[in-house]
Amino acid sequence: MQPDFDKLKKDFKDTPNALIADADCAGTAQSFCGQHSVQGYPTMKTFKGGKASDYNGAREYNGMKRHIEKELNPKPACSLESKDACSKEDRQVLEESEAMSKADRSAKIKEVEKDIKEKQQTAKDLEKEAKQLAAQMELIKAGGMKVEKVEQLLNDAEMRAHCEARTCVIAFLPHILDDGAKGRNERIEALNAAMQAKKKDGMSVGFLWSQGGDQFEMEEAMGLSFGYPAVIAINFAKARYGVHRGTLDKDSVSQFLTSLARGGTPLAPIPANAKAVKSDPWDGKDGTPPVEEEL
Repeated sequence: MQPDFDKLKKDFKDTPNALIADADCAGTAQSFCGQHSVQGYPTMKTFKGGKASDYNGAREYNGMKRHIEKELNPKPACSLESKDACSKEDRQVLEESEAMSKADRSAKIKEVEKDIKEKQQTAKDLEKEAKQLAAQMELIKAGGMKVEKVEQLLNDAEMRAHCEARTCVIAFLPHILDDGAKGRNERIEALNAAMQAKKKDGMSVGFLWSQGGDQFEMEEAMGLSFGYPAVIAINFAKARYGVHRGTLDKDSVSQFLTSLARGGTPLAPIPANAKAVKSDPWDGKDGTPPVEEEL
């Protein structure tokens, strides 16, 4: 019954002389229900001219609608029969139509129908344009976002900025003369794969690499004399670092970070002299062996 009653309220909500409403007799309308002798639920009453009468008809939409139309004679909102229910603008349109001839009214109706179709098409076109603009806006935003990548360690300030408030992996790779561009790129790609894997796990980790020997004092301070490649994880906010003594590939570096997060990797305080010095950026090429001087 309630869905049918709600439908009635919606259908007659704009009628100027009929109000369809329900009352909470167990709550805020207790006094009202008592005043009108409501003793059971649901109870329906019709109020007309200040007098209430019981409704004993069918408790479904069509039956209730027929009763309302018969007893209350609801007037349509804003019509020739109820101009008082019109807004100023609607009444003006209504009365202009009332004064028209049948031919003029028919022509006006066709004109408005055409205008409606044009406006609807314009609305569809504008919605399509708005969606395209929204997609473009996301691309514009994406263009301003720096793509995270494995970067070369070039100086102390950049290292600390890159690793600010998060753990960083720093890999010390073999010298370019020992590994060549192909070997170095393969190691950097392994670091990148580990970084992407950690991203998928929801872990934000910075990744840096340095040519072995370029940061000699830092490497010595952190006990990396066992050779290259050597990998550490460092967190400046916590002033701690740990050393990875396995191979440098995606799985081993990922496992190292997982162990670190679970507390399975021994940590040590960051030495005071573990500072990066300025290094030259790699040009992406194989190294050139030094020219030996003839004696």
